Amino acid sequence: MLGSAPMDADAALAELTELSAQVETAAVVGADGSVVAATVPDDRAAALAAAAARLIDSAARMRPGGPEVTRVEVRVPEGSVFVVIEGERSVAATTVPEPTAGLVIYDLRTCLRRIAEGEPEKKPAARRRRAKKTSAKTEDDDA
Repeated sequence: MLGSAPMDADAALAELTELSAQVETAAVVGADGSVVAATVPDDRAAALAAAAARLIDSAARMRPGGPEVTRVEVRVPEGSVFVVIEGERSVAATTVPEPTAGLVIYDLRTCLRRIAEGEPEKKPAARRRRAKKTSAKTEDDDA
């Protein structure tokens, strides 16, 4: 679906909704629950982000001690709600009725990856290297 060039959250969502006929609305949510970017006005984006957090929380409570929840899909006759988490960011989207779930999830993951690729890389702390001891070998040593 999406190309390979990194981009900011607004551009990634614009591309997502342009290229994915199944996604109707979407919001990128930060680790703190705040909306980073959205395809809908702020009040609707905040409501979508809050609903996404509740869905993830509910799914996690269904499997205590199980693997971490990284995606949720809820289907109703009017359409579906998908939430995908990667790293510290998530994306929530509403879709048309009866979407192709695998394709929507792929598109949402790709959107998050594109955003992550556009961020400056966090450099790990520099590690000190031990100086290797070298011994000078002369021709006399070989004799």
